[in-house]
Amino acid sequence: MEKCEIPAIVFGGGINGLGVARNLGRHGVPVYCVVESKEYVKYSRFCKKYFIVPNIQRSTSILRRFLKGNKELEGSVLFPAGDLYALRLSELKEELDNSYYIPVPSYEVVRTLADKKEFYHSLSKFNVPHPITYFPESPQDVRRISSKLKYPIFVKPCNSLEFWAKFRSKGFVANSANELMKYYFLALEHEIEVIFQEVIPGSAAKNIYGIEGYFDKNSDPKAVFAHYRLRGWPIVFGNTCLRESIPIKDIIGPYETTIRYLKLLKYHGLMEAEWKRDPRDGVFKLLEINPRQSMQNYLPARCGINFILIAYLDVIGKRIRNFDSYEIGVKWMDFFNNLTSVMKTRTPLKEFISSIKNVREFSYFAIDDLLPWIMSSLETFKGTTFKTAKKLIEKFRTTFYDQRSN
Repeated sequence: MEKCEIPAIVFGGGINGLGVARNLGRHGVPVYCVVESKEYVKYSRFCKKYFIVPNIQRSTSILRRFLKGNKELEGSVLFPAGDLYALRLSELKEELDNSYYIPVPSYEVVRTLADKKEFYHSLSKFNVPHPITYFPESPQDVRRISSKLKYPIFVKPCNSLEFWAKFRSKGFVANSANELMKYYFLALEHEIEVIFQEVIPGSAAKNIYGIEGYFDKNSDPKAVFAHYRLRGWPIVFGNTCLRESIPIKDIIGPYETTIRYLKLLKYHGLMEAEWKRDPRDGVFKLLEINPRQSMQNYLPARCGINFILIAYLDVIGKRIRNFDSYEIGVKWMDFFNNLTSVMKTRTPLKEFISSIKNVREFSYFAIDDLLPWIMSSLETFKGTTFKTAKKLIEKFRTTFYDQRSN
């Protein structure tokens, strides 16, 4: 590929932002990183410029000021590494259309996907299978429906990031009407709107599938990719810590529904859809669609589909071909969270060893960009006391020793 001089700006750090920087930087694209506070992406050799701008993902005016006040950044391609960044950029898309390349959908579309209440209403409107969902409007409403529900019920925030900031969780699991009322009032106390959703039975690690893709300005998918969750942490309603590439044909129904739904929304940009197979009826049900690339965006690139580069080239007017094939059976792993999940579930040693075969991508480790991994590892060990580390090591040793003995 010819060297590209047009810079890309990634908004947000973590695994997601670091992946964007690497997937573009390895192809000669100059990458600038914008974060709210110090992030490991700062240490990447592919991050050419680094900006710390407090509250930039929470304030459209701060984002506008940053983009309009730094004239040397004009003409760059903007990538959000989080839902709030996607929402803020979509608000400014029309206003900044002549100054920047912004491969995100309209504000209305991002809001539909990001706000869970609007999202599930939208799925019902377009007949997309999803978990049974309730939308309480008041305490009286909760009392009226609580006795009719089948527990457990997932108390899910409409705004996931706001909820995470307060509770460090994706939601609450209520096992009774009393717990449902308790969690509802707790959310109400913090002025967080919630919905109630059935919990689809079955292990999340064995029934969660994902579809990633890039849709051009005409809402045509230029590249798609499917994966399977092998392990997650936290175990219930956690993030993927071990995933594997699979053929699209393995989940052709969810794939076709995802494409149809996003075309109806007139979607443009990178996305990730998460589906769960319901063991009660075998039906795949849509859980969420992120209006951005996945945190594990290294994996598709390793398999032969670099979504980030495809989006970059498309919006700057470079001709790209449709990608319809990629390598199957390749795995991505978050080492520390995967290890924690293995120990917590007492995964048999043989199964653990088998599961990590063909892992070729990691959350932070990359042989050509070691410093983010070194710094994140140091921080992890720094935050773990000697006593805690000793307990983890002993639990790990005991678990595997017992399994070998049996």
